[in-house]
Amino acid sequence: MSDQVHRYLRERIIDGELTEGKRLVEVDIASELGVSRTPVREALWQLRSMNLIRQVGTGYEVTNVKRELLEILDVRAALESYAVRRAADVITKEQLASIAEICDAMEKLSFTATEKRAKCNRRFHEELIRSAGNDRLLRLVSDYQDYFTVVQPLFDEKFIIRTQREHRAILAALQKRDGEAAAACVTQHVLGAAKFIESDSARTASGR
Repeated sequence: MSDQVHRYLRERIIDGELTEGKRLVEVDIASELGVSRTPVREALWQLRSMNLIRQVGTGYEVTNVKRELLEILDVRAALESYAVRRAADVITKEQLASIAEICDAMEKLSFTATEKRAKCNRRFHEELIRSAGNDRLLRLVSDYQDYFTVVQPLFDEKFIIRTQREHRAILAALQKRDGEAAAACVTQHVLGAAKFIESDSARTASGR
């Protein structure tokens, strides 16, 4: 039940129905959905862990999702470009093959397969970090990926196609053992997502 409540609230936040500063009170949500307060409390905790809401007094309020995402993307650009620069020297044939398989799987998905695409995207970026051989770096980026996954509905089909091309470019650079080229591709890829979020395209894609 908590997963259903979490999904309901998360989608309303991402879709913009619940805007920044909107108060979320546990007892009110439980009454609205006809459930006990326990699953609501658990759902709110999950949303808080994703920085979609913050605690204010005895309740919660919605954060600025766009600002949170832009800050995360800025950090990811720095961390992931560093990772692939290191990975270019040490990545194995098996890891390259794994990344290629992820690209193949992602390209076969329909545009509406949002959850599956989010999982593929997460696997792609985590495999890049893993190939650098730095476990701490992997844990850092994995934390940021949790937040990025929930905002996949913001991206339109044109952006998704561009993302897939950029994934291939990153892979090609790593196959050539060109760390600088891989880092440049990653930076363009991640900051390109930031530019999309800053534009009106994200608003249109989410149906607002």
